[in-house]
Amino acid sequence: MQWQPRDRRFQGENTLVRRIPTTELRPGMYIHKLGGSWWKHPFVRGSFLLTDPSDIATMLEYGIREVWVDPSKEAAHNPEPAASSAKPATPCAPPGKDSQGAAPMADEVARAKTICLAAKNQVIDMFHAARLGKAIDNGATRSLLDELAASVERNPAALLSVARLKTHDDYTYLHSVAVSALMLSLARQLDLDDKQTRLAGAAGLMHDLGKAMMPREVLNKPGKLSDAEFAIMRRHPPAGGELLLAGGADPEVREVAMHHHEKVDGTGYPDRLAGDAIPLLARMCAVCDVYDAVTSERAYKKPWDPSGAMRQMAAWQGHFDKRMFNAFVKAVGIYPVGSLVRLSSQRLAVVVEPGAESLLTPKVRMFFSIRSQETIPLETVDLAAGGCRDSIAGPEDPAKWGFRSLDHLWMP
Repeated sequence: MQWQPRDRRFQGENTLVRRIPTTELRPGMYIHKLGGSWWKHPFVRGSFLLTDPSDIATMLEYGIREVWVDPSKEAAHNPEPAASSAKPATPCAPPGKDSQGAAPMADEVARAKTICLAAKNQVIDMFHAARLGKAIDNGATRSLLDELAASVERNPAALLSVARLKTHDDYTYLHSVAVSALMLSLARQLDLDDKQTRLAGAAGLMHDLGKAMMPREVLNKPGKLSDAEFAIMRRHPPAGGELLLAGGADPEVREVAMHHHEKVDGTGYPDRLAGDAIPLLARMCAVCDVYDAVTSERAYKKPWDPSGAMRQMAAWQGHFDKRMFNAFVKAVGIYPVGSLVRLSSQRLAVVVEPGAESLLTPKVRMFFSIRSQETIPLETVDLAAGGCRDSIAGPEDPAKWGFRSLDHLWMP
């Protein structure tokens, strides 16, 4: 399967689109496409109406020297010049209604909890049926996928964040739910069509089905696996492929079960596939699977901080398809919900919601003063608010500060 984005106008259908230097941009213009390497800038979307003059400076700062604009989508009238419309410098405002139309985080988190519980029970039933040798009913997952997809559309950060919260006892089942949600979000970022997106969600839900056929004492071992035990667990991809073949699953879903542990440099398993020989959805799942695994609590390890996981995974040469990984960062965020960050004001904060326009300006909840080395009253701020003087100086490792869990700070 090849990547087929829905929007093909840039390939020649819209003759009004034209390329201009970034320095010629003005508020009111509609940006159709940003020039340069799209994964190296902090803008979440590649096309949007330019309303903030500071975005032009940000583009230049990140090496975006040219853009494509669409005059047919420009604002009906240009806004007032920046000098006359500039807002006075004010403290960071608390977050208000999402300008992108996303469901409020608190509301969607409540829905996501209900969805995850139902999904967990359905995955348990699916694994149980596989152990009994019963055929997998692929149709039974359709309503669940509809629920997962709808939640991702309403507010992707909510479901992704809730699905990450799992104990080691729940891991095997909720991991499948989390990977499905991540796959749906990544498919959305890649602008895959509806059919590919649904297949991505189904593949995420069933990617580890082969573990149902692994010995219980190995699958549920509370510590690290021995070399012999790991060799046994490496059999779960082909086992999953056989189960899905018997159940009449789509070939693309079966390919993900078989190849989500392949690496682009050819050192993965079971078939040591490399590069584009690895199916598209399997390359996507490789990223989603690892991210959820390292950010989840396991019996033998503590979860990695979400932003720390991003940094570590980015450093693994030859493991992931770079295009898929960079799209994943766009989907989940440089600073995913739950990340601990250090602010320029010398305070520590937890990310509570991604920024609507930029990966660098999420909504955060401040709780600790670095200067005084003590907790401070909780304060939630939107770093993208006009006049906000605070910003993220960098990520922090919770273990360095002795924080055992920060989930209570971002959960509504």
